[in-house]
Amino acid sequence: MDTRTRENSIALLTKLRSVYQGQLDTSVIDEINAVIAALESCGTSGSKETSTERRLWVLKVISDVIRIVSNVTDLMR
Repeated sequence: MDTRTRENSIALLTKLRSVYQGQLDTSVIDEINAVIAALESCGTSGSKETSTERRLWVLKVISDVIRIVSNVTDLMR
């Protein structure tokens, strides 16, 4: 994962966490924190396979947040 992608992913996850913290389950917040910590510690080194796994992990967490927030919004209507 290149530096720019890593930094953008960290920024996006941090923003999602702060904006939707009240709507997210503790386990989701913990997973966001784990992904952010992993991205911050990895730097640009690592195998291509590990980088792909990190990207998939980021996408999974983002999709979980969107799904949860969308479901809450639908219930509030």
